[in-house]
Amino acid sequence: MNAKPTYEELEQKVTGLSRKVNEQQAIENQYRNLVDSTSDSLYLVDADGRYLFINHNHARRLKIQQNDLAGLSYKDIHSPEQNAKFERKIQGVYQTGLSDSDEHHSLRDGRYFLRTFSPVRDSTHPERVIAVAVVSKDITPRREAEEALRRSEEKYRRLIEYSSEAIFIISGGKISFANNRTEKMLGYPLADLQAMPFLELVIAEDRDMIDERQQAVLQESEPSLNNRFRMVRRDESTIWVAANSVLMRWENAPATLNFMRDITRQKKAEAKLLQAQKMESIGTLAGGIAHDFNNLLMGIQGHASLALLNLHPGDPNYEHIRTIETLVVSGAGLTRQLLGFARGGKHEVKSVDLNDLIHQTSRTMGRTKKEINIHHHFEDPLWMTEIDPAQIEQVLVNLFINAWQAMPVGGDLHLETKNMIVDENRFKDFSGKGGRYVKISVTDTGVGMDEKTRERIFEPFFTTREMGRGTGLGLASVYGIIKNHNGFINVYSEKGQGSTFNIYLPASAHQSQNHQCPEEASAPERSSDRETILVVDDEAMVLDVAGEMLRTLNYRVITVPNGAAAIDLYRREQERVDLVILDMVMPDMNGSEVFDAIRRINPGVRVLLSSGYSLNGQAGKIMERGCSGFIQKPFSISELAGKLRTILEQPSPRKKAPASGSMS
Repeated sequence: MNAKPTYEELEQKVTGLSRKVNEQQAIENQYRNLVDSTSDSLYLVDADGRYLFINHNHARRLKIQQNDLAGLSYKDIHSPEQNAKFERKIQGVYQTGLSDSDEHHSLRDGRYFLRTFSPVRDSTHPERVIAVAVVSKDITPRREAEEALRRSEEKYRRLIEYSSEAIFIISGGKISFANNRTEKMLGYPLADLQAMPFLELVIAEDRDMIDERQQAVLQESEPSLNNRFRMVRRDESTIWVAANSVLMRWENAPATLNFMRDITRQKKAEAKLLQAQKMESIGTLAGGIAHDFNNLLMGIQGHASLALLNLHPGDPNYEHIRTIETLVVSGAGLTRQLLGFARGGKHEVKSVDLNDLIHQTSRTMGRTKKEINIHHHFEDPLWMTEIDPAQIEQVLVNLFINAWQAMPVGGDLHLETKNMIVDENRFKDFSGKGGRYVKISVTDTGVGMDEKTRERIFEPFFTTREMGRGTGLGLASVYGIIKNHNGFINVYSEKGQGSTFNIYLPASAHQSQNHQCPEEASAPERSSDRETILVVDDEAMVLDVAGEMLRTLNYRVITVPNGAAAIDLYRREQERVDLVILDMVMPDMNGSEVFDAIRRINPGVRVLLSSGYSLNGQAGKIMERGCSGFIQKPFSISELAGKLRTILEQPSPRKKAPASGSMS
């Protein structure tokens, strides 16, 4: 039987227990103070979501007292949707005994929290979960920073994606990133562009240059600017691009950030401008050559005409002289082609229905080239055009011949006309103007042309035919004649697919047929009154032969070699001079200056303008100022006679004084 403890023993045991309770309470207070001092929300809940404990921070957030938890549960404070999510987490911890976490957006204050759910186990039965401890950490600043970063990234992503330039990153020689514009520009899906070696997209001839500049950016940290090169699209077409590259880091490695734009249209426009400038320069040279050559032909033609006047058809030399005249005509035809290219070939301008002109010209083609099937597609009525019919006929003939040569075994030739209202942007590459145009399309089913041939087709002396089978002036003169008529011409062609030449000529403001110009005299008509002609030309050969031709036609002749002498003589002898034959191109004073000077002396002076150039440009302007007529070198004696009588038989602008003295 155990002895009863003494009072002292009981007192010691009570004191010990009290001490343990106090120690436990002190520890509990320490933990509570620790829990309450944290900035996180911490609370315990049972399986039904009832609060067992909340720390000070969480009580403040819920706006309740820590001691007012009797019967209070999570669902009493939060929305049904949030409570359902909370209950799923609590039940998961109870069932598995494992911790869990989630992100929580509080609807009470709009803040974001990272919540951790941890099991609280029975000390005597560790496998049993008796509560769940929830630690809720405020991550609102982080979420706001993330959202700000997301918005910033989205903004810049949109800027990149909607950029008019292709933007891409090259890392390790491969495309690591590309925007949508890069996809559209190169024709590859973004998925295919990723990890594609960039240099494989660059045309072979430009790869070394681009590789060198990319390496310079990577090694020297210097931007590479205004790189112009060619790239190959997915469809194997070639485009011109301009690209800038700057150094950057991509996935902890040096890379280049590249900005690229398509300049194909710009390069084509530059090429067209360069071509136009080159053609202009060559045209000027060709025009000068044609002018000088016509002066030489003038000498040959004049002497041949004079010789024939004194020869009977039965004379053994008669046919030789006739052959010389024929050769002169051929030479003049060549110079007309040169002048056509040089935009100096417009002679007589009339209002013309192109349907009629095309039909007449193609009918001749159809009779001689019966292996070609000609099809007409004419708009009716077609707007009238102000053109030189002979020059446009030359254009058509050259295009028909070109088509025939492209169809050696025969084929189809389609001729189409159309009225068009053209926006000036359509002809921006040709420096054209908008307005009313008549379009002529000449389409063949021939062999077609490659790109290099198309680029050179209008160059003078360029031909794809073998040596000796063409001058290469046909299409060059076509180009010059159309430009001279303020029109435009382009060509569409593919190898094996035929070619289409499109001509655009301005429509006439007056839609009525002009009267035909009177025909020139066909035979030498001699002067009956011994009129006096003043001949002004800097070429001694032309002065000699023209003087001889005029004397043969029974005219008195005065010849002077330059403009200053002509003005001085005309001031003294104007009453005796019936007409002035004036050369257009002379040193020191040109024909325009001389014409203005003698008109100041006598406003009614009769002037026949003569030139190795055609009636175009400066010559046309002189004619508009009141010049009596124009004759192009070389001319025959019959042509000269006809021109002179046409002018001289017009009513005299003023009464002349009687002639005195004699002249040669």
